[in-house]
Amino acid sequence: MNRSLYAGLSGTLANQTYIDVLANNVANANTTGYKEGRVTFQDAYYQTLRGGRGGDVAGPGGIDPAQVGSGVAVGQVQTVHTQGALRYTGSPLDAAIEGPGMFVLQDRERSLYTRDGSFSLDDTHTLVSSGSGLKVMGWLAQEGVVNTSGAPSALVFPLGQVRAGVATSNVTARGNLDASLLAGETQHATISVYDSLGNLHETVLTFTKSATANQWTCTAQLGASSASTNLTFDPDNGALTAGSPLELSADLSTGAASPLVFRIDLSEVTQLAESGSSVRLVSQDGKPSAILRGVSIIEGGDIQGEYSDGHVEVLGRLAVANFGNVGGLVRAGNNLYQAGANSGELDIGAAGIASRGQIRSRSLENSNVDLTRSFVEIMTAQRGFQASTRVISAANRLLDDLMQLQIS
Repeated sequence: MNRSLYAGLSGTLANQTYIDVLANNVANANTTGYKEGRVTFQDAYYQTLRGGRGGDVAGPGGIDPAQVGSGVAVGQVQTVHTQGALRYTGSPLDAAIEGPGMFVLQDRERSLYTRDGSFSLDDTHTLVSSGSGLKVMGWLAQEGVVNTSGAPSALVFPLGQVRAGVATSNVTARGNLDASLLAGETQHATISVYDSLGNLHETVLTFTKSATANQWTCTAQLGASSASTNLTFDPDNGALTAGSPLELSADLSTGAASPLVFRIDLSEVTQLAESGSSVRLVSQDGKPSAILRGVSIIEGGDIQGEYSDGHVEVLGRLAVANFGNVGGLVRAGNNLYQAGANSGELDIGAAGIASRGQIRSRSLENSNVDLTRSFVEIMTAQRGFQASTRVISAANRLLDDLMQLQIS
């Protein structure tokens, strides 16, 4: 009867733990990135009343062992890392991971990990987790290029900082020169370039029809500086065959680095009989000075900055961590996890590469708790708890009867 008392007690304790875990799941049904817990049970130590015996051809047959269990024990409380549904928030600094992986956060010298991608900028313009204030780790870009081969670091984006101008070095023009023009007639185009201080300069291109068939002279002029080249076109299709690129070295008086030297690519200019056609600027690699107005996370985990001149540039990239055994991570509260003895090898890199999931922008991941199933399990645990208490009551009544027999 002592065995039945302790077996009933173990059942109440195990089912109480079961209810505790389920209650925590239900409480966190709306917690961003929460992963539900799951309880597994195992039968407890067995007392062998009689050992087993093998059969003997010439003697008695075999018998099975007789054992009585000591109840139940909680085998494991596992974290179920299945994907939660993504919900769109529209916030530019919200991000969610679709697939395996976790965001990397820094707490002084300790790294922590989370599926909660609700981020913000603090008073030092550092990207942090909104809930814990821990720094979000990643890689900063150098001239728009992100190198993820090194160790990730804190992401700082100084809003309000003025970006220096970038002098133009390459220009691309596209369009058509009207082949029906007479020799000596001209077409004009204006292209904008920037000096090292971000000042805007207008460069005038003058195309003059030559007396030689399928040939034009192009003159580029910026201030008092100019340069020319002869353009030759294919008579069969009007494509440019010679004369590009045109290089201009312009003396400046704005205080910027002088001369301003840039190349004008005219390879996409054609010569066809089209009245009213023109040549226009397609691209140039210079930039004016501008103020960083805001940052946002875009698809894939890149972080882009929006400048006052309308220019958008990649400033960094979020780091994503994955583990050999994600179930071995240890919960640390505040939607955080830390590496555990059984979490396996740590793999940190960019999203969407190797076994790391993809980052979705302006979204957050819901918890993976199924409330309907959780309520059913709570009822199951409650019935198990009640049944165990009745076992204790039955064993107690048997003990009372035994005591009465001994008294009488």
